[in-house]
Amino acid sequence: MNKPTPFVNKVALFLLGLLLAPAAIFASTPWTGTWAVTPESGGSTFAQQTVRQIVYTSVGGPAARIRLSNLFGSSSITISDVHIALVSSGSSTQAGTDHVVTFGGSGMVMIGANAEVYSDSIAMTIPSRSELAISFYLPLSTSVQTYHWIGQQTNYVANGDVSGNTSITVASTKSSYYYLTNLDVQSTALTGAVVTFGASITDGYASTQNANRRWPNVLAQRLATAGFNVGVINQGLSANQLLIDASGTLSALHRFQHDAVLQPNVKWVIFSDDPLNDVGNNHSITGAQLISGVQQLISQAHTNGLKFLGSTLTPFHGAGGWSSTGETAREQYNAFILSPSSGCDGVVDQDTATHDPNNPTQFLPAYDSGDHLHPNDAGYQAIANCVNLSFFGTPDAPFGGTAAAIPGTVQAENYDTGGQGVAYNVTSVNGTDNGYRTDGVDLEVCSDTGGGVDVGWENPGQWFNYTVNAAVAGTYTVSFRVAAPSAVTDAFHLSNSSGTNLSGNVNVPATGGYQTWATVTATVILPAGQQVLTLNQDNGGGVWNLNDMGFSSSGGGTLLPTQNATVRDGTYASTNYNGATTLRVKNDEPANTRHVYLTFDTSSMPTVSSAVIKVYVVNTGSTASRTITVYQQPTTSWLESTITWNNAPAAGTLIGTFNVSTTTGIYYNFDVTGYVQAQRAAGHNIVSFELINNGADVNGLVDFASREATTGQPGLTIAL
Repeated sequence: MNKPTPFVNKVALFLLGLLLAPAAIFASTPWTGTWAVTPESGGSTFAQQTVRQIVYTSVGGPAARIRLSNLFGSSSITISDVHIALVSSGSSTQAGTDHVVTFGGSGMVMIGANAEVYSDSIAMTIPSRSELAISFYLPLSTSVQTYHWIGQQTNYVANGDVSGNTSITVASTKSSYYYLTNLDVQSTALTGAVVTFGASITDGYASTQNANRRWPNVLAQRLATAGFNVGVINQGLSANQLLIDASGTLSALHRFQHDAVLQPNVKWVIFSDDPLNDVGNNHSITGAQLISGVQQLISQAHTNGLKFLGSTLTPFHGAGGWSSTGETAREQYNAFILSPSSGCDGVVDQDTATHDPNNPTQFLPAYDSGDHLHPNDAGYQAIANCVNLSFFGTPDAPFGGTAAAIPGTVQAENYDTGGQGVAYNVTSVNGTDNGYRTDGVDLEVCSDTGGGVDVGWENPGQWFNYTVNAAVAGTYTVSFRVAAPSAVTDAFHLSNSSGTNLSGNVNVPATGGYQTWATVTATVILPAGQQVLTLNQDNGGGVWNLNDMGFSSSGGGTLLPTQNATVRDGTYASTNYNGATTLRVKNDEPANTRHVYLTFDTSSMPTVSSAVIKVYVVNTGSTASRTITVYQQPTTSWLESTITWNNAPAAGTLIGTFNVSTTTGIYYNFDVTGYVQAQRAAGHNIVSFELINNGADVNGLVDFASREATTGQPGLTIAL
């Protein structure tokens, strides 16, 4: 429950911290937190050394800033030669990614006692869910008094000033953070941030070191996967209590304003596990006292316009601080959080997500780190999974429910759904055909070839998201159909979800009128798979229109399946396995056979000199290797949403076999060049395959990742 750090009761310092403000005000795009730790009292001593600290982002953007904190310091400190760069591995950074960080234009900053400072804006693309190294030099002998104790991350110390070096000679390692408390980004695509506020469970104690498996990290991944552009700001503080200042930390009541309300662009707060430390450290604490404390936080959040999501407390029977009176207080607190009259804007039921149904006061053994108080990685995953993402509004989603195919044409009017500030941002309504969509965006009937609707009245600062699915990774030429009575310089650009400018700034020529159309082109490099592209309107208010964007590719690459499926015989012969993240081949005759079907569309490839199927093994159920047989599948019209054993087409001609060992986590490749070339020569760009397992024992299964999986998707790799 407690940590061995002397407690300094400096509530006055906290009050001073409330008065701090960023060094510059950005009137347009707000700063949004992408990573943070909570400052607390304590630290180490450094002498003419470089400290390189590794942070893991939740969201990205094309600009960044950092915050350094001396909030608990009793004297001024000097920090110099600050750098930020992408991590290569360990303490090394990626060459060419290093950026110098300044403060008021200077490479050196002096931070007064009880003060915090923001850096100048850094013109650097910060990728989402990526590791960055933030390095600085301490030119004087410095006794750090503001740090963050539990980092679950290896940070590095080197002698001398080597902040800008790609590789450093590590003198020592640390698991804490020193002075560095925040990394923020700017991006028009971001809708806000959620603060996860709690104690050691929120801090990630007992999660795997350097693996970023704290539950706020997992929540960030869930939000991104679901299409939410929401930063996650971790304000977990080990040993923290709701009611009492102790062990070098201010109570939740005393730090909530600084650590939650004043975080950049915060819109939601999830209040987590602090009360567990209250009842674990003081068995006389009652449920009523905990409820009174959290009611104060709820009121404070609402006063500042924040949504408050209350968490039930996880079980801790068996931990050193557990008592029957503490258990009673926990249950009373949980009942309050779950009650409709709590005042919470939502509930994160961590208790139900983690307790053993047969022993509700204890962790499910699979989720227990071993101390009966903190979850393990699986437990942290369970906590993140129980957060209802609808708390954060309507996610960005593809128009019509399906991502636009690339190569192909993306219609400008088919921007994503999710609403203002999520899927698009508009500043005026002047269209004449808003009947196509009723969300207030300026649309009008289009006279361009093919007719339809175009997006009109383009204004600086507006943007539109488009969810697309790139068949292959590579370089694409984008043909924009534009109309404008007057030429516009730097009219727009395409960016990805991290805010990286992919296309460069695109000029719009004078075409002769609002419905006189011309084509301008740009090139972009895209990864394979589903992604969100943003059309950013940069210049030329109201004087140009956009009809569509045509993406074409002339390079080879790996195609994702357009359809993939498993079918199963016997009792499950009529079962459809649509959406499964694995494709299982199995041959346990006569009642448990499974076949796999794969279909690819090669029409984006001008030629095919070679074609290789690749499949990724995630599971095997045998101690011996298996032989997988690959057949031509002449029927290409089957759909994964409807295929079953009963309606599956019969296998065609044998192509060949390959062996799968018991090793998982690797790709297997199988050459299908001859068949693909023959199909294309016959005018068939769609090719389909059937995979059968030739084993005949009860454990003779092989699971391949499906296209719905997040890792190891199958593919057809084509060389031109």
